[in-house]
Amino acid sequence: MPYILKNNKIDKRYEEKFFEIVRENLPDEKIEFFDGLLRFKTKIIKEFLSDAVNASKNEGKLELEKEILDKILSMIFSIRRHKEKILNGISSETLKNSFAILADNKKSAEVRIGRFLEFFSYDDVIVKRDIALELLHFYEPDKNVFWTSWVYRQDNGTGCLPYMADFLKRTWEGNPYIMPFSISEMKDEIDYLYELSGKNGLNLKRPYGADILLSYMYSDYVFKMVYAESKSLSVGVPDGFTLMKKLLGIEKLEQAIK
Repeated sequence: MPYILKNNKIDKRYEEKFFEIVRENLPDEKIEFFDGLLRFKTKIIKEFLSDAVNASKNEGKLELEKEILDKILSMIFSIRRHKEKILNGISSETLKNSFAILADNKKSAEVRIGRFLEFFSYDDVIVKRDIALELLHFYEPDKNVFWTSWVYRQDNGTGCLPYMADFLKRTWEGNPYIMPFSISEMKDEIDYLYELSGKNGLNLKRPYGADILLSYMYSDYVFKMVYAESKSLSVGVPDGFTLMKKLLGIEKLEQAIK
């Protein structure tokens, strides 16, 4: 079964038009702006996971402050409505030990995610997976790709990657979107996204360029879906760049770095 983007046929006319539109709406200065905020987010995540490791080693003597946990979980867009339930329902001991697992860079990403899913006592596996994958990406952005449920959700084939594939008018030949993705396969998909962007004049720098493009596509999807439902309702939808900042969990960081 082919990837969502890679190895599927593409109509060159749609490809060129797609990237022409993206370049017009996502100029270099905006990409640089988002890149700076995402680098700052990485700094925060690295410090947080380092603190989690230190707290875990102190055998209960050192706790992670609830305000810090709240701030970190607020940076993960897809799990925000679960935040209070997590903070109020999981012991600080479990939280700090769970987050310390993600910082163990002697283990592979797959092993760390598996241990985190087992140890983090919350009943929604999609929420747990989103937390693990987002924190791992920003902890080690050069090693781990950005992959939360709004990017691509395996169990129902939704997200901005399938939306992007539809936009590019690829030929599916009956193959479904739903696929058993592994982390290495998702990395191949993101690598191809960089390749396709570079070939079409979109200046995306690793490791955050793909994050920025994916958030652009999802904000485009949200606006179009709401607008199709009701033109009057679309008035209340945040502008594209505001929504991108929300998706990337960086909307509150802009003031912090000024």
